[in-house]
Amino acid sequence: MEGSQDLLNVTGRIHQLVEYGIFTVDELSQIQSFCRDEISRLDSSGFIEREEINWGAYKIREQMTGDEIDEAMARSMTGEFNNSDDIAEIYKQRLDISYEVIKDLFESYQQMKIFIGANEKRLFFLFEDETEKKYYTLDNNLRKEEITKGEFDNYKTGYNEGLKTVLDEHIRLHDPTTSNTETFMLRNTFYDMLNEQRPKYPNLVISFNPAIHTSDEMFEVSCANGSSFKASYKHRLTFIMILGYYQGKDFVGIQGRGFYDRNGLCPPGC
Repeated sequence: MEGSQDLLNVTGRIHQLVEYGIFTVDELSQIQSFCRDEISRLDSSGFIEREEINWGAYKIREQMTGDEIDEAMARSMTGEFNNSDDIAEIYKQRLDISYEVIKDLFESYQQMKIFIGANEKRLFFLFEDETEKKYYTLDNNLRKEEITKGEFDNYKTGYNEGLKTVLDEHIRLHDPTTSNTETFMLRNTFYDMLNEQRPKYPNLVISFNPAIHTSDEMFEVSCANGSSFKASYKHRLTFIMILGYYQGKDFVGIQGRGFYDRNGLCPPGC
């Protein structure tokens, strides 16, 4: 039903622009050609769209501490994930959380624990509203989508028994006592930036690019029981986040600030 409304909104806007004389036969022909290309893209088997990002155009900082990584490190981290032969191509797609979903969430929360899920087609971002006892998928949609507790658990199992097993094998070559992350924290770091950019870019999203920590640097790790120790986040899954928008057939990254997560990951050794 919501998808039908989205279609009515798009076609209604086209009709409005024709009525006002803003769109003519030329613009409608371009829309027709665009739709044919999109149909062809959907019909092509094994299609994965993955653009090369110029990481040098961003200042990428850890969400909470502000620790900055340079272009070489960003390339190293994303390359470690995307170039791995052990990781299936279905997991290498960029995920988005749309402005509409972010606005909905951050009107109620300052930060959220995001669970990583998966099925046979791709990764998912999941959210549990512990107060309302409700469960949602957040990514690649114009609104958060409520799911059942069973679906929520199945998505988590899909990740834990799929991609996570591959990541665990890799991380345990270096530390047999640990396993890879199942969650990360999404903080409201981007929220003000999103609101600033929204009037200019109506199709605004946060783009999440899967990556693997590659630095040997040691950090103070705090556990839930109050203990702490020094450990490395090397080989741990994360996402590098940038703002972007959809324009015609292209996803366009908004150059400037970007963020990644480290302190919000499942702590190593806890």
